[in-house]
Amino acid sequence: MIERTTYKLKGTLRIDFETDRARLDSFPALESDWNKLLHRLTKADEPLRYHDGDGEEDMLYPFLENQELTVFADITRKKLSNYGNSFANVQGTAMQAAYVQKLRQDINRWIARLDSYLHNTWQAGNNSSPAAETARWLKERLEQSLSADELDGNNNYYRMLRTVAAIQENADYYLNQIKDSGDIDPALSLLVVYLKNYGSIAEAFNRRLATLPELYRKDILHAVPQDAVQDNVYVIITPTEGIGGFTLPKDEPFPAGQNATGEELIYRTEKKEYISPIQCVEADALYGFSNPSYGGALELYKQPIQLQDTTDAQTLFAHGEELRIGWQVESPMLVLNEGERNISIYFHLTADSSIPNNTKGFVLQLSGAEGWMEQTSECYIESGRLCFSFSLPYNAVAPASCMEEVHGTTTEYPVIRILTDNANCPYKWAQQLIFDSVEIKTEVNGIRNFSFYNDQGEVDTTQPFHPFGIQAECGACFLFGNEEMSLKNLQEVRLKGIWKELPETEEGFNKMYKEYGTDADVFKVSTEYQIGGRWKKCGDEQKLFSFNENGDLNSAEIVFSFTVQPQSISSDEIAVPYEYSRDKDGFFRITLESPSIGFGTKAYRTLFSETMVHNSGCKEKKRKDLPSEPVIPVMADVELSYIATEETTLSDMERSFIRLSRITALSRQEPFPITKGEKQPFLPSVPAENLLYFGLPHALGEQNLRLFFDMVLPQEKIPFYDPQPGRQVTLAWEYWSGNEWHPITIESVLAEETLGLTQSGFIEIKLPEKIGSSHMDKQGRAWIRAAVTGDLSSCLAVRGIRTNCIRLISQNGDGTPLPAGTIQGIKEPDERIESVTQPLSGFGGKPAETATGVAVRQTSRISNRHRALMIKDYEHLVLEFFPEVDKIQCIPIPQNKGASKICLVVFSRAEDSRYFLSPAWKLAEIQQLVRQYASPFASLRVINPVYERVNVHCKAILWDSVPDKGKAVRQLVVLAQNYIAPWYRKEEIPMLRQRYSYKELHARMVNHEDLMRLVTLEVNGKSLSRIDVDTVDFTFEGKHPWSVLLPVIKIELLSPHDGIEKAEIGSNFIIG
Repeated sequence: MIERTTYKLKGTLRIDFETDRARLDSFPALESDWNKLLHRLTKADEPLRYHDGDGEEDMLYPFLENQELTVFADITRKKLSNYGNSFANVQGTAMQAAYVQKLRQDINRWIARLDSYLHNTWQAGNNSSPAAETARWLKERLEQSLSADELDGNNNYYRMLRTVAAIQENADYYLNQIKDSGDIDPALSLLVVYLKNYGSIAEAFNRRLATLPELYRKDILHAVPQDAVQDNVYVIITPTEGIGGFTLPKDEPFPAGQNATGEELIYRTEKKEYISPIQCVEADALYGFSNPSYGGALELYKQPIQLQDTTDAQTLFAHGEELRIGWQVESPMLVLNEGERNISIYFHLTADSSIPNNTKGFVLQLSGAEGWMEQTSECYIESGRLCFSFSLPYNAVAPASCMEEVHGTTTEYPVIRILTDNANCPYKWAQQLIFDSVEIKTEVNGIRNFSFYNDQGEVDTTQPFHPFGIQAECGACFLFGNEEMSLKNLQEVRLKGIWKELPETEEGFNKMYKEYGTDADVFKVSTEYQIGGRWKKCGDEQKLFSFNENGDLNSAEIVFSFTVQPQSISSDEIAVPYEYSRDKDGFFRITLESPSIGFGTKAYRTLFSETMVHNSGCKEKKRKDLPSEPVIPVMADVELSYIATEETTLSDMERSFIRLSRITALSRQEPFPITKGEKQPFLPSVPAENLLYFGLPHALGEQNLRLFFDMVLPQEKIPFYDPQPGRQVTLAWEYWSGNEWHPITIESVLAEETLGLTQSGFIEIKLPEKIGSSHMDKQGRAWIRAAVTGDLSSCLAVRGIRTNCIRLISQNGDGTPLPAGTIQGIKEPDERIESVTQPLSGFGGKPAETATGVAVRQTSRISNRHRALMIKDYEHLVLEFFPEVDKIQCIPIPQNKGASKICLVVFSRAEDSRYFLSPAWKLAEIQQLVRQYASPFASLRVINPVYERVNVHCKAILWDSVPDKGKAVRQLVVLAQNYIAPWYRKEEIPMLRQRYSYKELHARMVNHEDLMRLVTLEVNGKSLSRIDVDTVDFTFEGKHPWSVLLPVIKIELLSPHDGIEKAEIGSNFIIG
């Protein structure tokens, strides 16, 4: 069974505090009802004596006990109002039989007393008197209410209850029958007359005494009802766009309908109010989560906060999306249109960097024509450099410059973004890396689209062609160029292709050109590149042909090596196609330098003519062989490859084509270029793991900022929300200068009413400087942020964040809160104001005190004299000063040494009407007030009730005939819930310090009519293997005196065959 709290420890309800107090102005000092007096005489603890007519002394109780009048008084005085509900609540428990037995004992006692009275009247010969007839009729009615079947508990109880209730309803009729019969014992009649006379005297005395409390309050204490406290409201002023800031004067009127007397209700400003053009259009909560699966790596999340037109408050620092911060690198080095492309980006680390063991945790995104393309990459540290490398295969989409509508930003060149990844978040170690320069290296193979020119003009390289023309003389040249290479600092360029129409071996080649006095090694070319309209040598001459170890001809490969980088980057617009001109960089020339005969076309003609002349003038034996016809080289499948690098120090960023920007937590991952500096942390350090960001448009030229935070209890944490008063939450503010955060001093925070977001209120800040265009992002927003530190569990949920929120006070109201949305404008039209809205209901008002209220207040004041000594003193003080509190319970906690700790448990519907929870700031306010009236040595704590889960798991088998198994399950859930938490369904205030019996819960569940067998019942994983009279029960309760158990009930239905195999006769399978 439930162990109930004793009366003096159950707390005080507000309704009891206001209505059930014993006050002389409504409380009779002396009892004047003779029926109640007669009942008290019969129930007196000490034996009362009297003298009969013969002067003999006797006991009064035996004389009164068996009188019909006293029996009837006993019946009518029994309070039956809550008997039915109480009996219903104990159905299926051990208390059920106790309730039936108690009422049966009362009825049997009344029957016995009436039987004794009838026996006495029979002996006196008055057996047929009206009084005897009434007694006989009452006795028969009571006897009929008793059932012969002792096991018929429910029906028997309700039959007895209805019988007694019917007698009470007709009490006046039975009382008149008894009084008018004339058969009342003379001594009893005399006693009744005496009690009536005494009652009239007591009534007169009470009337005289009733005027004294009023006299004492008015003429001595001068206690008068308190006047109404005027209501307050918040209104939002939206200025007309483009107007700028302006000031509303003090006492500016705002109409709000009519008051109770029919006058126009006016709310007014209490002071001058500055209306700023600044708005708050974006707020984000950023927070980190230390993931133990990755060694405590800090995962970053960003939670957008709905600012207006929201009905559901948002719990801060929860349900965020992954936040990715890092770097955006823009460079012509990333113009990579085709081929197999390998890209490496190096951040050169300083000596003071802390090198981690694991470098995982970044994702790379490359800008493409249709959006961001995530790349498979490697991240590692070597030679003091943090390296990111990735590759683009032949068929990969080419990078593209960023466009606003696609990428959220616009760039001249393609972009690579290096962003954090929560899968292996690198924030902790990456912020300890410091770099001072950036290097990009690209290696590209297989470029096939490029411009190619020889002495015949532009050449189509998709077909085999003669690179040196059809004569291929010494000094013949060809040139090629590619717009992609023209943008880069090149280290090496290679022209590759396949030789056609040449001897396939070195031997064949030398044999062919032996007659010409040359061989394959003599064929050499020079390489040049064009820059600034001039051709410059690029390395030494190199052999045109190469052969493998077997003497076979290799594919063509001509290398341009740059000992000094050509600095060919040009920001001029690139022509399409890439045509050659003398002033255009990015072209390369290859000239045939030797042999002097070139490929021998002219020498062949001369040698052929000489041979023919010689042969024509000599005999056949002396004739020479005709010379071998030389070959004109043909190239096919021509490709370009190159290697390019660019490096820049952070101090020289202005002259570099590498544009380095931070990706911050601000909206849309907008990149912010870094300013000139010697070094940067790879990831920025933040002042706290929990941050709030605020985006503020229309802030140009402004310096003061005022925000109103509308905070409420976080619903998703209820009912297990347990804020502790006194635990601090602090906000440290910073503002964004356009590329970095700057602190705002404590002195610049002019107002902080939220106490660290633990209550609603204003925050007003004066920035160190006026906001300029350099402070804003590309959307025209200035940014501030707050680092939130301390006990974040005390933070409330955000229902709204508003600028230009001003407080108005009623001028002629009656203290009644003004409904939200009532105020919609200003009394006199003002073109500077676009709209006026009232988002919240009024607050802080209080109607004028009634006479009853004065009496309650004064009685409480007299009772405790504003001193907290007793348990009731603490409770009454809280109820007196905090009308929003519905119940307060004072629990003394004994200590081993010294005085007990005082714990005040507050139940209030003001913020949470379901679980009666209050925010931490309200608990702190109550604690602060009570301390003023308590002993300085008293240890005081004001808290909410703490709700604890209790898991109830029931496995049951239903009868096959049950038509609706779902309904049966719901009923079983209700049975368990009504036992452990009956207040929940009734929406009542829960009771503390309750202890529950496992056997009683089992009895409630097992007696359900649809239940064939209760297989197991577990409470928090614990159960009893068998339930009978001899089984030792166990109980369960909350961990603390202020705990309330909230059941989580799981009902599992089994088939009739489950569990039979494990049943044992006499053990867990019991018959009977």
